[in-house]
Amino acid sequence: MEYDYQERHRMPRTIKGFFFDLDGTLIDTEEANFQAYKKAINSVCGINIIKSQYRKTNGMVYSDFLPILVPNIKPSEIKKISEQKKEFYKTQMHLTKPNIFLIDFLKRMADDYTTILVTTAKKDNANTVLEEHRITKQFDFMVFGDDVKKMKPNPEAYKVALKLSGLKKDEVVAFEDSQVGISAAHSAGISTIHIRSFL
Repeated sequence: MEYDYQERHRMPRTIKGFFFDLDGTLIDTEEANFQAYKKAINSVCGINIIKSQYRKTNGMVYSDFLPILVPNIKPSEIKKISEQKKEFYKTQMHLTKPNIFLIDFLKRMADDYTTILVTTAKKDNANTVLEEHRITKQFDFMVFGDDVKKMKPNPEAYKVALKLSGLKKDEVVAFEDSQVGISAAHSAGISTIHIRSFL
C-alpha cells in the first residue's frame, strides 16, 4: 500500500519549509564521487587513494580534503583534480542510488511547503545528479557551493536558504547525513533530521 505522508504525518502548523542536503541525504553519491576523485587524483598526481581514506572526509569540501588525501599537494593540482573530477563524475551516475523514501516525502511535500536544496556541492556536479534522478523540479530554490563563500559546517548556505524562502529558522526542518551538515544547520538555528542510512 502506498504510504501517505500528508495524511498520516501531518506537519505541525509552525513548519512551513523543508531544506534538503543532496549527497548522502537524497542521493547516495559516495561511490560515484569516490571513483571520480580516484581517477582524477591518479591522473594528476599518480596516486591511488583507498575508500577508507576517502570516507574520513565525509561532508568536507574538496579544497579541504584533497590536502588530507594527497599530502603536499599543490594549489594548481587541486584545481586540475577538481576540473577532471567534474568530467569523470558524469560517467559514474550509474553508481548513484536514490533515497526512495525521502524523495517520495519531498515530492509529497513540494506542493504545500517551501522546499529548498541546500548543498555545498558545485552546481555542475549537483545538477548532474539531480537530472539523473529527475528531481530538479521538486525544489522552489537551490543553494549550491558556488553561491556561498564559506562551506559547511559554516551556516552560510542555510542562511542563504532562509533568505530565499522568506521563512524563519523555527519554521524549517533540514535533512542532513553528515555531522558537518548538521552543524551548519544548527548554527543557523534550524532543527535537523539525521539521515543515517537508506532503507
